[in-house]
Amino acid sequence: MTRSNDPDRLGIGYFFPAGKTNFVYSDEAARRVPEMRRGPLLELARTAEEVGFDSLFIADNWSGHQRVAEQFGHQSPAFHAPLLAMALLTATERIRVISTFHTTHHKPAHVARMGATLDAFSEGRWGWNIVTGFSADEAALFGEEFVDHDKRYEMASEFVDIVKRLWSEAEPIDVEGQYYRVKGRIKVPRPVQKPHPRLVSAGASEAGMAFAARHCDELVTLASSVEGLDKVGAKLSTLTQNNGRRVGLCPFSLTIIRDEDGRAQEEFDGLLKSLNVEATREIAADVLGSIESARSMFDKMGADEAAIAFGGGGSVLKLLGTPRQVAEQLIELKANASMSSILINFPLWSPQELRTFTKVLPYLREAGIWKHPSECDAA
Repeated sequence: MTRSNDPDRLGIGYFFPAGKTNFVYSDEAARRVPEMRRGPLLELARTAEEVGFDSLFIADNWSGHQRVAEQFGHQSPAFHAPLLAMALLTATERIRVISTFHTTHHKPAHVARMGATLDAFSEGRWGWNIVTGFSADEAALFGEEFVDHDKRYEMASEFVDIVKRLWSEAEPIDVEGQYYRVKGRIKVPRPVQKPHPRLVSAGASEAGMAFAARHCDELVTLASSVEGLDKVGAKLSTLTQNNGRRVGLCPFSLTIIRDEDGRAQEEFDGLLKSLNVEATREIAADVLGSIESARSMFDKMGADEAAIAFGGGGSVLKLLGTPRQVAEQLIELKANASMSSILINFPLWSPQELRTFTKVLPYLREAGIWKHPSECDAA
């Protein structure tokens, strides 16, 4: 199976819950969303497919030291991404599933074999969100020393080169790299997608963007405005001009859609009133302390001010309004920002909440920037 990219079409991915709340650490939101159990999660995946989302995106990290956040369900509980991916791929028929694998804490053969299994079993519907890990606590969990940021990306680059070879070469490989030694071949099956499964990453630092420009099909990024998104896009474009590749740009967003004018903003403002400040500080301490692209968005604020802004959705685009208003925002973003797709997060996620997006799609179709994924597959 080969992948095609239509530059005029807006890809719409669903940011699958990696905990009861993501981006907005509201206790009210945590109370109002379903439990993180098999039944509700599988129903959510099937609903996303029914609505017409292109993909499910599963974020992940390893360390569970955020105790207050864990207690209240903020970024918690989080099922291990590749295992959850297999469940979601089994429960669906068309939708693609992009799951996180860390490079720093695995061996290339681990990811090559697991990724090949996911892609072959799903008949070409799996994608890899490549992350290096950003936390000293994660490194300690594996009994490893914390690796410097830019070195992690050097290691990841070598790692991905090896994984691609294990996927594509029928004969045994023999690699004596700077960071990895690999001799042999993995068992079949191999990935169905050619030349390889979809690769995305979410590092918008200088090293992260250089990595994406070399290896990935798309860069997922934090941005709270068109201007911020354009800055990332301009840097990425400069890098890809040098190597002749085309790498898409995909911002995170949070979405509330209501039929009544002003109701979505009112709903969002209500969620902010129950922001769990202590949980937000825990999460922000990790992210703003370790992820360069997130930290740069709040570097002029004090620590507490930055934490609250971050925990109130301040690092992502906000799509709040009626179906027409949300559609107009997406149409404007597609026209004025260099983005190929967008990841939608619903802070009050449920199957019913996902279905509110069905009223947005006819406007996008009329504007010529969206087709149902089944139409694109048929083409």
